[in-house]
Amino acid sequence: MHQLELPALRSDDPLGFLAALGVLELTTAALPTEPYLHWKGPAGAAVLTTDQPLTLDTLTKLLTSHLPPTPTRTAGKLADAAETEDGEGEDTDTADTEGEVWDSFPHVPGLLTRPREDPTAPNEALRMRVDTAHQALRELAQSERETGDRRARWFASLTNVMCFEDTKPKTGKNDPQTTEEPGSATVRRTPVTPLIAAAGQMTITGLMQKAVLGCHKDPRQIRSALDGWRRISDYASANFDHRSLGDAHTNSEGKPYQRGAPGPTWLALHALATFRLTASGRIQAATSWDTTDNRGALRWPAWTPPLTTTDVTVLLEHPAVRATEPGTTRNAGMLTNLGVSALYTAPRTGLKQSNGPLAASRHLWP
Repeated sequence: MHQLELPALRSDDPLGFLAALGVLELTTAALPTEPYLHWKGPAGAAVLTTDQPLTLDTLTKLLTSHLPPTPTRTAGKLADAAETEDGEGEDTDTADTEGEVWDSFPHVPGLLTRPREDPTAPNEALRMRVDTAHQALRELAQSERETGDRRARWFASLTNVMCFEDTKPKTGKNDPQTTEEPGSATVRRTPVTPLIAAAGQMTITGLMQKAVLGCHKDPRQIRSALDGWRRISDYASANFDHRSLGDAHTNSEGKPYQRGAPGPTWLALHALATFRLTASGRIQAATSWDTTDNRGALRWPAWTPPLTTTDVTVLLEHPAVRATEPGTTRNAGMLTNLGVSALYTAPRTGLKQSNGPLAASRHLWP
């Protein structure tokens, strides 16, 4: 077996952690033998283990093979128009217009090009009527059983078919409002993964499109995601990275600004299938998502034994990793036996009118 260190993807950084899981997801799909991932200790770099030797250059080439082609001009304009921050904007459906559809996620083709159900539906097409979502999952699950199709796993990781939100039909440029009081005018829809903090007209499709466009505009983005991030202006890192947003007082023009890194963000979006969605009644839950705080927080471990994608999901869901008080003697013993070297959390921040990016990580244990 061969090991390759990814120095820019560190275990104590939420975007670095997610991007490393994205590398594992893509290499698992591309290589004949499952790769493994582990970390060089607390706050250490990710290490990818494969049955064939890889360098940063050959790994970059392999990852880039999953990048969709440059989109058409119309689709490109749509992706640029999709909002990724707290603000106002036109009602833009980034997935489909004038018959042109750009699939920015060929890893699971067609999943992010689903049209909105009707004009009153949310901009986010994956916030679906419950019965529609259940039927879609049944069809994808059958395809998975028959052909090994990956879309059922991804669909169930992006939209939660186990619970619902009562929403009022859309009447203006903003998404339907969630309401606790169901009535004749409300529609029950599935929520999307809490790892995505929707703001303005943001959608999962729009986030993926903007990350893809950023990687096309700067061909060094995917390589730099592995060894030293390259930040660009007017890009917001899909709300995974608090450093992508700058305050007005730190800018010579006196205005807030964005400087995100499309490369690691594109990889991090491929990690979403690692986090399974569940529910308790009408309360949504997700692997590694801590709901102790109102806005929630990402919570994750660093581990030393090399793990496959399936192993990682099992570890993330282990009771010792999710324990409210991880430092108890018994729990600490279980974490050590599991090969966990550290636990971290990154709370969701808030913007003026919506949820914001993940904050800087905080060391939970040891």
